[in-house]
Amino acid sequence: MRIGIDIKCLRYNNAGIGRYLRSILSALQEIDSTNEYFLFTPSATSFKPEKEKFKVVVCKSKIKQPGILWQQNTLPSFIRQNNIDVFWGPEQTIPHAKLQNVAKVLTVHDFVYKRFPKTMVKSVLLINKFFGNMSIKKADVICPVSEFTQKELFRFFPKIQKENVHVVSCGVDSCSPKSQIKRNNSLLFVGSLEPRKNLENLLHALEILHDEGHEIPLTITGPTGWKNTNIHKKLEKTSIAGNVQHLGFVTEETLNELYDTCAAVIFPSFYEGFGLPVLEAIAHRAPVLTTQGSVMEEIAGKYATYFDANNPASIASAIKNFYNERESRYNEIKASEGELQGLVNRYSWANAARALLEQFEVALAIQKAKGAK
Repeated sequence: MRIGIDIKCLRYNNAGIGRYLRSILSALQEIDSTNEYFLFTPSATSFKPEKEKFKVVVCKSKIKQPGILWQQNTLPSFIRQNNIDVFWGPEQTIPHAKLQNVAKVLTVHDFVYKRFPKTMVKSVLLINKFFGNMSIKKADVICPVSEFTQKELFRFFPKIQKENVHVVSCGVDSCSPKSQIKRNNSLLFVGSLEPRKNLENLLHALEILHDEGHEIPLTITGPTGWKNTNIHKKLEKTSIAGNVQHLGFVTEETLNELYDTCAAVIFPSFYEGFGLPVLEAIAHRAPVLTTQGSVMEEIAGKYATYFDANNPASIASAIKNFYNERESRYNEIKASEGELQGLVNRYSWANAARALLEQFEVALAIQKAKGAK
């Protein structure tokens, strides 16, 4: 197969979907030495393939245009020129132009634009509403990143052909538990500073604990985000400002060290399609405190402590209970080592890449069947 992939987000996105895409591309290079890959981008990117069959193709347009318009207006001609058999859209959109004999695979990460539209930047919201909806209708195979997102897909698109929908999960890098490293006293929050991540309620919960005489350190790391004026104001004025360390975006090495040494990872997001920090925390054997009734229950199961993300008092109670019982929690994690490693192995990037490759083949078969009619 000649497989085309839209990698435009790798020009600037090192978190979120960008991190997902880099990881799965690295895994594909390890497991697939047969197919050819054409990685399409509007301009140069720092991503450098290691294998000969993976080629970056810079597709310059005659006029400067936003990435989504480049995908719709410029990319189709490059797909045709390179005789692509299967095209994959990892960012929840694909070109809408008619591409003769090209199978189309679409990854769907979440439905924030339907569930929490007010938390999104207006331009991204419009892209998802128009191009995202249309992409779902035009794809031969759709790959939600979780069972949770698949249920959302069926709820919002009830007429979709369910037999052409297959979950392809995100992954995590396996790491050896570092028992010799002592965990500190700080909670770790990993995520962008944006409304959906629910940092304001977390800070409110820590204020409640502060008023009760409990000083809980919090380390925040992640991209700058958007619509975060209120969050920054809260960080400046909160009574617990002295207990909060905001690191911003950090390197992979630093992030791994934070996972290894934190007291626990707290992830109070209102809504996620997968919840990668939860899985990464488990890989590093860090206790997890996160949102009940969310995709995080699918990922972490019994290995996390859950709270009502809409209720700061519920978050505060979960934090307080954890610190009161933290040693027993660490012992439970050590006793569950085999089960936890099994969970991490199941969510490996290699498994994610194999599942995705299988869907490329399924999409190609569907497209060939259409052509035979």
